[in-house]
Amino acid sequence: MKHLIIYNPKAGEDNKLGFDLKGEIAKNFEGLDYDTYETAGPRAVISFLKDYLKNQKDTVRVYACGGDGTIHEVANGLVGHENVELAILPIGTGNDFVKIYGASNKDVVYFRNFKSLIEGEPYYIDLSKITSDRLEEPWYSINVINFGFDAIVGAKGNENKLKGSKDPYGPGAIIPAILHGRFNKIIVKADGEQLNKKKLLLGSFGQGQYVGGKYRASPKSDNTDGLIDVVVMKPMSLMRLLIQYFGAYEKGEHLDNPKLLKRIYYKRAKNAEIIAEKEIDVCVDGEIIKGTRFNVDIMPKAIKLIRPKVELPE
Repeated sequence: MKHLIIYNPKAGEDNKLGFDLKGEIAKNFEGLDYDTYETAGPRAVISFLKDYLKNQKDTVRVYACGGDGTIHEVANGLVGHENVELAILPIGTGNDFVKIYGASNKDVVYFRNFKSLIEGEPYYIDLSKITSDRLEEPWYSINVINFGFDAIVGAKGNENKLKGSKDPYGPGAIIPAILHGRFNKIIVKADGEQLNKKKLLLGSFGQGQYVGGKYRASPKSDNTDGLIDVVVMKPMSLMRLLIQYFGAYEKGEHLDNPKLLKRIYYKRAKNAEIIAEKEIDVCVDGEIIKGTRFNVDIMPKAIKLIRPKVELPE
């Protein structure tokens, strides 16, 4: 087996994790056949992987070391290659995707362990394929595609981050969304069925479950069931949002409460569409793209993921 370690040099340093990435690589991969690649700009790793993998005959285990953006790009580079496996070492800010196998914000430190990934076993997972007239080629989502309120916060937070904000996704991103992002003129279809009327508060298409570092937007998603979890929340008053829905949305309880479900459309589907009256932000695994129409199809068993062998303390 070949091992390829891909890392974002800024991820561990920016978050001051006290994790010696290069030292851990040297210690854990001694005696193994491995290469390393340092990410070199947005989506550059995708073309690198396509070139690298086409010449590999043996199984290649690819380690994505970084945050959700790194994981997203590495997953996109693996699509179409049967002899590859994805292993994730979470050293990002939100680490949303890895929460599906227990890496909570508190426990994520235990998943920064190359040995658990080297010994882990692969299994197939689904991806969501997203196309748009604004995209030159399809994107693939390993976690969650979200739009409306959530994506407005994400886009504003990205802007704040570039400006050097210490809390980019905090009040400076949330308040503008509360003021201007609760009545979005977006229609959602699932397997051809129109779910909402003319507007929505927010929506998500899930393979993973978490967004924004702590919000369990798609709590029933299963990335092995061959389906996309479509969640659409109707517009609502600020009071209702803050008192009834905000806490439940964070905890992932909004699909289990009959009262809350009265303002939610939920469906599992193989295809979903977003149709907006004007250009909107759509967040794909934390990466923002813009447009008015998006088509999303399920890609069953698209790649192999390594489930790490981690034992959490009592």
